[in-house]
Amino acid sequence: MTDLDERIVLTLRERAEGPVDADRLLVGAVVRGRARVCRRRAAAGAVLSVVALLGVGVVAGPVARLPGLGPAIAPGLPGPAEAAVPLVPPRVDGAPGAAARPDRIGKDPALLHIGLAPGGPRFLEWNVGGGKETAKLDVGGRTVTVELTSVDVLQSVGAWNMPPLQGPTGNRYDGSVGHTDGPDGVPIWRRYWQPAPGVYAGASVAGPDEGPLHDAAAALRLDAAYGCNGPLRLTDLPAGAQFTGCWMVVGTFPAAYAVMMHVIDYDRKTSMLVELQYAGTTTTSHATANRTIGGRPGHFDPDRKRLSLLDIPRAQLSATLSSDKTFTEAEAGTVLVGARVAEYLDQPATW
Repeated sequence: MTDLDERIVLTLRERAEGPVDADRLLVGAVVRGRARVCRRRAAAGAVLSVVALLGVGVVAGPVARLPGLGPAIAPGLPGPAEAAVPLVPPRVDGAPGAAARPDRIGKDPALLHIGLAPGGPRFLEWNVGGGKETAKLDVGGRTVTVELTSVDVLQSVGAWNMPPLQGPTGNRYDGSVGHTDGPDGVPIWRRYWQPAPGVYAGASVAGPDEGPLHDAAAALRLDAAYGCNGPLRLTDLPAGAQFTGCWMVVGTFPAAYAVMMHVIDYDRKTSMLVELQYAGTTTTSHATANRTIGGRPGHFDPDRKRLSLLDIPRAQLSATLSSDKTFTEAEAGTVLVGARVAEYLDQPATW
C-alpha cells in the first residue's frame, strides 16, 4: 500500500466517528470500497495476493446520488448548474503527454497522463504518485481500473500492483488477458500491454467478460498531460516538505467530489493529508469555529489531528496530520491559508 493510500484509509477510518455530515457522506461512499480493498491488501502479505485483489475495488459502480444532493448552486455563482456530467481533468498546455515523455509518468503529482477520447468512458477517480498513475473509469456501467507506469519504475523499485518485467511473477505486457475468481466467484479480468514505447499499462474489470478492458484501451489517449488536483493548489508548504501525491474522486460530480493532496517531510518522517471536499448543496454541517486561521474561521480537532477552514461555500478545506504530530497545527494553518481554491467549484472549465 502506498503512503497516500495509508493516509486516506486512516482519515476515512477516523471519520467513522462523530456527527454525520450528509455532504461528506456522499463523497465518503465513493471511497469506502477502496478502503476495504486497501485493508485486505495490507493483510495479504505476498505480491501475488496483492495483485489478485486488484479487481476487488472495481466491483462497485458509480455511486448513486443521495436524496437532497441535487445540482444546486451557491449564492452569487453563475448558474444554474448542469445535470450530471462527466468531470475530466483540465489539460495542462505545454506539458508533454505520456507517449512523448514516458519517464514522467507518476513523477509529478500535479500531472495526470491518462487521457480519454471524448464521448467514451467516464472518469470516476484518478490518482498520481510514486511513479504510477491510476484511474477508475465507468465503461458502459462497469468500472475499469487503468494503471500507467514506465519501464524505469518497473525495473527499479517496481510499480505497486503491476507485475514486474522479470522474475517469477514477470509479465510480457503483450496485451494478453487473464482472469481469476473474485468475491462470490465473479471473474476479475486483467490485461497488461504497452500502449506506446516505454509506456506500460494495466487494466482490470470484474464481471462476466473482458470487453470493457478493450473499450478502455481503445479510449486511452497519451498525447497530453492534465491537472490532477483540479480546483486546489498548494502554494505554501512547511520548510523541507514536498507535495508527493494527488487523488481526486469525481464520480458523483456535480453533486459532490473530493481532491486530496499528500504532503511529506522525509527528514522528519511525517506527513499531512490536505483535502478539499465539495458538495453542491446547502446542507453542509460544519463544526463550530474554535480557531482563527490567518483571520479566517477554523476548527481544530485534536483527537483526529485535523485542522479545517470553514469559510468556503459548499466546501471544506482541511489538513489531517500524521499520528506523530511532527507537523504542527501552525504549519497546517500555513498550508491551508496559502492554498488557492478555484472561485467556481462547480465549473471545471474555470479551474
